[in-house]
Amino acid sequence: MPGTKVWFAISSAYLALISFADTWMFLYIALNLGADPTTLGIASAIWSAVFVISNMVFGRLVERGHNKAGATASAIIFCLAITLLLRSDNVEGALLAYSILHPFSVSLGRTASSVTLLEYVSSDSWTKYNYILNTATFVVRGILLISVYAGYVTGNHVLALSILVSALYALALPPVVLPLERTLFRVSKQLDKLHGYLKFVDVLPEVFEGNLTPSQVLELRWEVGRDIPSYRPLLAVFVMMASSDALLVVLPVVLSGSIGRLGTFLVYGISSIASAVAVLALSRVKSGRVIALVAGTGRALTLPLVLFVGDVVTGVVYMVLMSVLLNVFNSSNYSSYLNSSSGQSTYLYWVLAELGSIVGSLIGGYITSYYGFTYVIAISIVSHLIASVLA
Repeated sequence: MPGTKVWFAISSAYLALISFADTWMFLYIALNLGADPTTLGIASAIWSAVFVISNMVFGRLVERGHNKAGATASAIIFCLAITLLLRSDNVEGALLAYSILHPFSVSLGRTASSVTLLEYVSSDSWTKYNYILNTATFVVRGILLISVYAGYVTGNHVLALSILVSALYALALPPVVLPLERTLFRVSKQLDKLHGYLKFVDVLPEVFEGNLTPSQVLELRWEVGRDIPSYRPLLAVFVMMASSDALLVVLPVVLSGSIGRLGTFLVYGISSIASAVAVLALSRVKSGRVIALVAGTGRALTLPLVLFVGDVVTGVVYMVLMSVLLNVFNSSNYSSYLNSSSGQSTYLYWVLAELGSIVGSLIGGYITSYYGFTYVIAISIVSHLIASVLA
């Protein structure tokens, strides 16, 4: 069995590759095949719907120990998706590859990797490894997108790379037999709470003797049960992804109108690498609800700046700000969910994220087509602020 560093590196490369494919396939449909905003919104919504269905049907199976089967199925479906896209010369065939096959591969691959990480890595290091994974995803996606812009990477290169990395991923991921680490983490939390209650009982005599004020007692009680309910991070990611995708689903069309098709590829590539550096720099910042609140609010204020993008430089700056703030929000919010749920049912987080994406994609594409892009920006700002409060 490969060591943790080996399989984690291969898993990170695979997840980064399917993340690149997500952006590359969507840009290909939007810019090369000329799909309109409504079609892009529907395509993105179908992608999210398939992702949700896959998570709901297969997520529990993967979480119960079938991570190897999930990884293998993900790898095979991913290669089929790339093959079908390259063989399609119309929007319909490309949409089948992007909206049906690709989300299945992402769902299975992400859940399999997440479950394996949570079991083979100490709970104290969950957040650190998630930051490493996010950084790797940004770097690989950025390098490949810039290579596409420069003409160094073609569709056949992407297919060959997909086959190689997918095979390594399916072979290297170690099996999960029992959910020991997550179980121990949950037991540890319960013991911490029990210890807190015992401390509270111990100080009761001092309370009655007048040595503690009622406010001090309440502070002690708050220290015992201050974990946030797990439904709050789920609601937050739903609203955040809905408001974010309402804008992002039509953003390639908006950017290409001002900086051109190849300029849009370049902006997405450079901003992805720059985002990786920024996210890595912020990885030392402690995750929490306050961080999620600040990131979500900052992103709400950044949204309307898209109206001032007129060249590659301003496009990169805008995309970096948007990407980093969303990543910080999601990392902090996901960490809150892991702590509140003790690492259980991780697939639910991604299900709620994609349900939000379905709503946002449909709304964004429809409103842009019939009312205008500025209305999308206004709705997205309000929704971002709501998500920030929920986090």
